[in-house]
Amino acid sequence: MQRLLGRLASLRDRRGNVAVTTALVSPLILYCLGLGIDYGMMTLQQRRLQQLSDIGAISAASDIANAQTALLNNLQSNGTTAAVASGSSYMTSNGLVNAATANSGQYETVANLVLGTYTADTSIPLANRFSSTGTSPYDSVKVTLTQKAVMPFASAFATAPTLSATGTASSERLAAFSVGSRLASLNGGILNQLLGTLLGTQISLKVADYQSLVSANVNLLSFLNLLATDLKLTGVSYNQLLATDVTYDKLLGALGKSTNLSAGVVTLINNLGKTLGTTKLTVKLQDIVNLGPLGSNIVGTSPNLTATMNVLDLISATAMAANQQKQIALDLGAALPGVATAKLTLAIGEMSQQTPALAVGAPGTIVRTPQVRAALEVAVTGLSLIAGLKLRVPLYIELAPAEAKLASITCVGGSMPNAVVGIDAVPGVAEVDLGDVNTSAFVNFGSEPRVTPAAIIDSLLLKVIASAQVDIANMSPTRLNFQPSEISAGTIKTVSTSTVLTSTVSSLLKNATITIQLLILTIGTPSGVLSAVADTLSVVTAPLDQVLYGLLGLLGLGIGQADVSVTDARCTQPVLVQ
Repeated sequence: MQRLLGRLASLRDRRGNVAVTTALVSPLILYCLGLGIDYGMMTLQQRRLQQLSDIGAISAASDIANAQTALLNNLQSNGTTAAVASGSSYMTSNGLVNAATANSGQYETVANLVLGTYTADTSIPLANRFSSTGTSPYDSVKVTLTQKAVMPFASAFATAPTLSATGTASSERLAAFSVGSRLASLNGGILNQLLGTLLGTQISLKVADYQSLVSANVNLLSFLNLLATDLKLTGVSYNQLLATDVTYDKLLGALGKSTNLSAGVVTLINNLGKTLGTTKLTVKLQDIVNLGPLGSNIVGTSPNLTATMNVLDLISATAMAANQQKQIALDLGAALPGVATAKLTLAIGEMSQQTPALAVGAPGTIVRTPQVRAALEVAVTGLSLIAGLKLRVPLYIELAPAEAKLASITCVGGSMPNAVVGIDAVPGVAEVDLGDVNTSAFVNFGSEPRVTPAAIIDSLLLKVIASAQVDIANMSPTRLNFQPSEISAGTIKTVSTSTVLTSTVSSLLKNATITIQLLILTIGTPSGVLSAVADTLSVVTAPLDQVLYGLLGLLGLGIGQADVSVTDARCTQPVLVQ
């Protein structure tokens, strides 16, 4: 019996221990349950905060010029009171407040916004693709939101942590544009000589053929797709294709397969390819085209962006690229009326791969024409009033690159092209001289050739020494705005210097310094000699101008002028990128 009573007593003791233990552990259990509920609520709050930051970034990127206001309106529409950093103050629905007020707890959400640019390049680590170190125009927004965590249970004995979420959105704004100069006049013989010399062959195109090539446009992306197929390149990016050495016959072969060209133009291209035969002339298309963000895409996967060039521009630009940092010489005497002899020496500077004449890019992208030097020397017989003497006219032209910068893309909605494009253009600085120049130093673009007074008449009886210089400069950019309708129509706009020349030769003569030396026998008066020189030159002024403007126009260059065109522009909706 005693043993049984002992056992019963033991059971009573154990029941007491459980009750005591339960009483002691219950607060801890309730505390853990509270922490679990708080953690769950913080997780939901963090998830919602991330959603708010993502949506806010997209909203701000949609109106990047008013990003803070757009972000504030978006946060308020999503049911949260917010203060958005704006300089040293914070923007709220009640106006601007200072930092202390913004972080005092009156506002559920505090937002910080950073404008920058985003580079969609897989070779760059994801964390480094957004940059805030650049300057306007921006295309991306990084939004960081902070909130105090809601902790119904733990707040009684712990400080609520601060939750943070960051979202980055970018909107792609692209335009395809170019700078150059239209072919002002067509002289089949002269153009054949220049283009043939650049290509290393003889060309016999007629004026009508050149007109057909000028009127035919080719889509560059479609052309590059065809070229990659002909070169048997698969899985390469557009940038890799542009960096590939391409023989000129392969280039013309792909060009002739473009589907939008007429049968007549295709025949001209194919005939030109046959004329070249087995030429070893090669070119890298990156010297004339920069595809910007599209360049990293695999060939054949880029959007249908309309980046176009006319066929003659493509042929001449690639011919120039194949001859950069080289010097060529032409004998043009037979092609000019009223001229006994005419010789042209031409040097083409190195083309910049970062700023070729045609580009696809975002605001800030720059295109430039190449630097060119030309020396033209003509001789005219039958000097007026002084029969039998020969008049020699040596001209030197230095053309610095013309430049066009994509200044702005303003989205207007609707179908493509859906933007107004602003271009800041500066025509190339030009120096035109009447005088002798040493052409052996032409290719060295690091130094400027020395121009000396020239003996335009040099005989035993008479010597006339002349020199003149005309500088054409305009360093201030001119803003050209292209409306969507103008982009669709392929409108070309021209920017000119304030001193653009209608006649280069006559402008030189007006500024010429002339010294006359009469030897052995006096023939007339100095004024009579000047009159004779002027009368003779007036006959050849038009042909000389035609040569200068025609040859430079074939190369996409102009004296004191630059033509700018925008072939496409598009704005995409902002998307999350980080």
